Amino acid sequence: MSIEIKGIDHVAINVRDIDKSVDFYTRVVGLKVTEREPSKPGIEYFLDCGPKSLIGIIQAKDFEFAHPFHNDGLGANHFSFQVHAKDFDPMIRRFEENNVKIEFAKKRPKSWSLYFYDIDGNKVEVTAWPREDGLAESECKKVIYHPDSKAWTLYE
Repeated sequence: MSIEIKGIDHVAINVRDIDKSVDFYTRVVGLKVTEREPSKPGIEYFLDCGPKSLIGIIQAKDFEFAHPFHNDGLGANHFSFQVHAKDFDPMIRRFEENNVKIEFAKKRPKSWSLYFYDIDGNKVEVTAWPREDGLAESECKKVIYHPDSKAWTLYE
């Protein structure tokens, strides 16, 4: 008998200040506290990330031991939210307006990626699938965004 995995249900992260993190993920990233799962104020919140996926925001108890999503070393690297291609550039502007640290953004012919860090230093990605969202091939140029200069440049 074959068992079908339906998708990722949730990702959970421990945070330094749950109220500030819930504010960041709701006000800046644009998620909403879910009604699917009860919240426990001061302990944990679950936020909707689409029709069937959640992110758990959990108040850390031990600030001495940190293991954020990170580029290097063993363990988790990042997690990603999906947005429609029309919302990709506005997300960059929203992050800049809220002083979110952007690592870089890259538009490839089939997928677009925006890497940023949350207020606890976790590496997070926003992904768009422009062709699946109806953009023409001519709108899917290979460009990379440089947050220091706030400019897109072509790449090969």
